[in-house]
Amino acid sequence: MTNDLVEFATDTDVFLLIGTNTSECHPIIAMQMQRGLERGAKMIVVDPKRTDMAKKADIFLQIPVGSNIKTLNTMMNVIISENLQDSEFIEKYAEGFEYLKEAVKDFTPERFERETGVKKELITEAARMYAKAGSAAICYTMGITQFSDGTSNVFSLSNLAILTGNLGKKGAGVNPLRGQNNVQGSCDMGALPNVIPAGAVNSAYAQEQARKVWHFELNPVPGFKLTYAPDKMDSGELKVLYVYGENPVMSDPWTEHFVHATHHLDCFIVQDLFFTESAQKADVVLPAAGWGEKDGTFINTSRRVQRTRKASEPVGGVEPDWKVVCNIAKAMGLEGFDFLSAEEVWDELRKLMPKFFGGISYYRLEKLGGISWPCPDEDHPGTPDLYTDHKSMLPDGKFRLVPVLYADDKDKRASMEAEFKAKMHIPDGYPVGSGAMSEVPDEVYPCLFTTGRKVYHYHTGTMTRECPPLEYGAGIEGPLIEVSPDIARERELEDGCYAMVENKRGRIAAKLRVNPDLRESTIFTTFHYSEADGNELANAQDHDPLSGITPLKITIANIKKLSEEEYIAFRQQNEMSMHSEKPYLSPVRS
Repeated sequence: MTNDLVEFATDTDVFLLIGTNTSECHPIIAMQMQRGLERGAKMIVVDPKRTDMAKKADIFLQIPVGSNIKTLNTMMNVIISENLQDSEFIEKYAEGFEYLKEAVKDFTPERFERETGVKKELITEAARMYAKAGSAAICYTMGITQFSDGTSNVFSLSNLAILTGNLGKKGAGVNPLRGQNNVQGSCDMGALPNVIPAGAVNSAYAQEQARKVWHFELNPVPGFKLTYAPDKMDSGELKVLYVYGENPVMSDPWTEHFVHATHHLDCFIVQDLFFTESAQKADVVLPAAGWGEKDGTFINTSRRVQRTRKASEPVGGVEPDWKVVCNIAKAMGLEGFDFLSAEEVWDELRKLMPKFFGGISYYRLEKLGGISWPCPDEDHPGTPDLYTDHKSMLPDGKFRLVPVLYADDKDKRASMEAEFKAKMHIPDGYPVGSGAMSEVPDEVYPCLFTTGRKVYHYHTGTMTRECPPLEYGAGIEGPLIEVSPDIARERELEDGCYAMVENKRGRIAAKLRVNPDLRESTIFTTFHYSEADGNELANAQDHDPLSGITPLKITIANIKKLSEEEYIAFRQQNEMSMHSEKPYLSPVRS
């Protein structure tokens, strides 16, 4: 996040929530937003589902799944057409305005209404409300990123903030609401294939810091992106998979493909608190210490570093994660893993990336309660708000407005970008984005299918489903398949019946709920339940060309009613696949 989440309560004038079900997925952040609304802030919500926040919004744009770029480009078209952009900010601190202006010129409100069914007056009013705000905050989650054009979606959000000067001030900014409590921290620590904490592996600074601190020549070639791992496992290129606190058998797209790929590994290791679906398919399962059984730090969605302290000892023989890594590294004969405490690990990080973490010591964290990076030295107070100096993190300090195009055919995205670059004489290295539907409904699979969360459950339910108040609070019926009323009418589905959703990747079955809050032709379910995991149907093949993310939030599917007998038979077969040590869908390793 560019800003601190507490500013939502005190400083934000207008919220733009897009691709986020904030009150269910981030209830604490939603509470800060609610305080802002009670103070008089306005809210715009863009979502295919009429969420709790949408019901509180001043403007709700119920777009079809996958229409983010069309929505954002139309808002920018209105802003530029009505001269509502922050021209002074653009002139002084940004570049690429003419590229952006050309990219959005055809995205008129009239076209938006034709293509999405959302009234042109609504999108126009939303653009004006956002542009005229003193401080406007953009908040988003996986409903923006988990598409094959997810990076371009984020480019578009950045464009909107730059266009209106909503960077570097309280209550504004571009704010990804992280899905777990240490997602930001994991990325900052280098849990990505192309970076270490000091930056990109091929950057001169990261290379220098690796030599200085680690006494090691850093390989400048990025590793595999996680979304390509199943294919690398299938081909034999990836031979060992070590999973920490993750349940990819449920969280990865196209479950059958992932499980099949694990059977080509030489070794599959899972380390977790519980015997998860992934652990049940592993060669080696290691225990883990819980959050209250170890010392360390977390970095929250606002980039705020916070201490965690051991409250109790783990059971005998169980070590904190950092010590497990060190023990394995030493057993492999590697050097540099002689840490005696979590604090020593943190202090090494401070040396590795001093301009971000140099001033964040355990002593200061104890004294201040938390510090937001960047914090280069111990006299620095931390940085709750980025870009207050109106300088980006790029070498020239300018913010880039990135033109984002939209294609009717996903296979034409690259050629469309190339033609636009040539037409506008865009220099090499300057980014151009594009979007398209990864899959389009057809006669066989006429419905759009998407996934989300329940407020009671967390990710794949590894921990929350072990807690009876949460499990039963979420509903004793367990997983539900939700459909828009038009689908229910066409297929004679009623509340409480059993139904099966299927596409070319898989099938799931559960009880059905007709949800009038869903956009027409939409099917929705969660990924909390192994009994009916929506990710079994998710697209694992159409990767974003930059980030590699796959479109977990959009695929196409069909649905039909099941009898109780058919449902029970399917459920038994599904249990064999998800939980058996010898799944029917692939051979057992010898």
